[in-house]
Amino acid sequence: MLTRRRVIAAKIEAVEGTAEVITVAEAGILAIDPKFDADIKMYDRANVKLNSLSTLVPIPGQQSGTISFKVELKGAAATYTAVIKPAVGIYLKACGFAETVDLTVSNEKVTYLPASSGIPSLTIWMYDDGVVRKLKGCRGTVSFSGKIGEPVFADFKFTGVYDGAPALAMVNPTFEAAIPPVVLGTTLTIDAYAAVVESFSVDMGNEISLRPSVNAVSGYLSALMTGRKPTGKLDPEMVLPATYDFYTKWTSGSAGVLSIGPIGSVNYNRITLSAPKCVYTKVGSGDRSGNQTADLDFALAMNTGDDEFKLEFVK
Repeated sequence: MLTRRRVIAAKIEAVEGTAEVITVAEAGILAIDPKFDADIKMYDRANVKLNSLSTLVPIPGQQSGTISFKVELKGAAATYTAVIKPAVGIYLKACGFAETVDLTVSNEKVTYLPASSGIPSLTIWMYDDGVVRKLKGCRGTVSFSGKIGEPVFADFKFTGVYDGAPALAMVNPTFEAAIPPVVLGTTLTIDAYAAVVESFSVDMGNEISLRPSVNAVSGYLSALMTGRKPTGKLDPEMVLPATYDFYTKWTSGSAGVLSIGPIGSVNYNRITLSAPKCVYTKVGSGDRSGNQTADLDFALAMNTGDDEFKLEFVK
């Protein structure tokens, strides 16, 4: 079995924790380095007293697992409609994002903002060169990262209920056709300052908990998103305080707007990322080929609620 022959497929569950049947139509996402990790709790019977020092066989109990993978962020490369949307959308929704499609003619776009309710669960399958590894009742967390000359990546980790790993032939899906835009010629500002940056990242920091239930054959009903704590990182060049005073901004707790993009130049394959209130939590000192950098950690806070980060796929 080859590790290169892996395909991710997913479907939103009509009933949370009830597995959906996956077809080839749900397998079009181009996943990078997909991984499956089952977690079968084993009850250790070491406390059972015997007439020897030997142990009894352990007993398998609750069954869960994780599926993780990375994707390149890209648009649909076609006019957005109620059905033509970024392929990554289903995974973003299960990581706590609400999806809005704006059908304004010649300005169509798809927007993802944090949600606090109505977060769907997924059935996710990983086709693995002749085997399919299954989870149901999945929800997850996601981080975004970009570096000069590379695409923006979304790194997903889903937690769910283990649902078997039977033999199944590899599928032959129709994958996304769009070429991902790269971080070149992109406008980036933090607190209205046009920083000279090589890379950036935002981690949504979703808190995911399994729901134990004695009624469930696996011991769990589904995974639940119970909170989030988004954070980010930037690596701007250090400058004199007269140009921009990183340390005063840090010590004062001043909040500023983060704006990145648009990334890309092809219609319906452009991306923007933004956050209304970024507060520095660390200003470090780095080195980039002899040039000093202010390695920034920051927290993302809400403006009015469910708006601390926005990802848009624009025309």
